[in-house]
Amino acid sequence: MIDLQQRSIDIIRAGQFDGAYAACLSFSQYGYSWLRDGTWIAYGMHAVGQTESARAFHQWASRTLIGYANKVDLLLAKIAQGDALTDDDFLPTRFELDGHIGQEEWPDFQLDGYGAWLWGLVEFVRTHGDEELWQAARPAVAIVARYITALWQSPNYDCWEEHRHHIHTATLAALYGGLCAVQSLESELIPAGLPEAIRDFVLTKAVASDGHFMKYLGNDAVDASLLWIALPYKLVDVNDQRFLATLEKIERDIYRPGGGVYRYRADTYYGGGEWLLLTLWLAWAYIELGRHQEAGSLIDWVESQAALSGEMPEQVSGHLLAGDYYKEWVTRWGEPATPLLWSHGMYLLLKSSLSQNR
Repeated sequence: MIDLQQRSIDIIRAGQFDGAYAACLSFSQYGYSWLRDGTWIAYGMHAVGQTESARAFHQWASRTLIGYANKVDLLLAKIAQGDALTDDDFLPTRFELDGHIGQEEWPDFQLDGYGAWLWGLVEFVRTHGDEELWQAARPAVAIVARYITALWQSPNYDCWEEHRHHIHTATLAALYGGLCAVQSLESELIPAGLPEAIRDFVLTKAVASDGHFMKYLGNDAVDASLLWIALPYKLVDVNDQRFLATLEKIERDIYRPGGGVYRYRADTYYGGGEWLLLTLWLAWAYIELGRHQEAGSLIDWVESQAALSGEMPEQVSGHLLAGDYYKEWVTRWGEPATPLLWSHGMYLLLKSSLSQNR
């Protein structure tokens, strides 16, 4: 029987190039490195002792972002002058593996990955006392902090690269978590009161009338990414009643008992399948709440979705929300992404977390 943990490590290492993690080289649109995906892949590798790989990703991200300092300066100058902005003015959500900005059209203006990377970098530095990495990354951290400070209230694409003209709760949680993490190491890099302002904004504007967090402002549906609010970004505690209400609605609306977790109820991407990495995030919430047996069942389900080769997909199509859309996406881009490095990274993290909490 294949060792899925070791196989996941091998797949991730095979998809890493000079630090950058390619999201999925076998999928037509995913031969890039996302800060969001990469941070979680690195965190999963870090969790199972693959420190060199995780550190190399943070080094790559730092080098890449430092190379775009002038782009951020130009953006901030335009904002100061009151000039109209275009999507080309913003930093991208994904980079080519050599750090260049891709030339293909893509829904690039996303902020959550920048908050995620700040959080992941600080987590790594704090765990290992890696002052050398912190000092090398510090200029990139300062660039990202300035970028977030100017734009955090701006509508932008969500983590699924959709809904450009809305403000997304999970995005704000990622920004809060990243800024708080940096502030805990070097407070002068973050404007005083900024994380608190983001948190207050969320708690004032992004909670539905029945007490759960909204997918985005004005839309009281839930999205599985709302799990990020507590895990790991701690905008509220996992036992906060607003988070528990959100968790309950996720369980009712977008979790298939005995199966996996959907992104959100109206999802049509590849017909709206169950996502392995989101199922693992729900398992993480269960672990934190002491619901270990339920967490173990979710991890077992994820393992059962791996191919005989041990490769894990992005999503599975056995129980689609909008099956009429599946063939359209296959025609456009091919079969769903496999192996998705983010799925493997979250698997490593959750296997490690469950074993530590049993």
